[in-house]
Amino acid sequence: MTRRLPTLSLLALALAACENPREKAIQKIGHDEEILKKVNAAVNEVIRNAPDCDVARPLIPEAYQKIEDARKELTAPATQTTLDALKTQVDRIAQVCP
Repeated sequence: MTRRLPTLSLLALALAACENPREKAIQKIGHDEEILKKVNAAVNEVIRNAPDCDVARPLIPEAYQKIEDARKELTAPATQTTLDALKTQVDRIAQVCP
């Protein structure tokens, strides 16, 4: 019985040390999704107000800033392409509302 206790303790410790890589990947995706939601909200605000340049113009720098901040935090490869597309949308409105 006394031999089993250290063995069980080592087994429990080993299981706790091994993290599920799939679970980690899911957490990263969730983190990326939250960041993209915030960026998308800022870009959508610019797009929504595009007909009124006086309203849209001050929102453009904030959208650019959120895009650049997200570039540093996002880990999934496809997210960079998404950020490029969002930036292109803001660029178009910035050209219309100089």
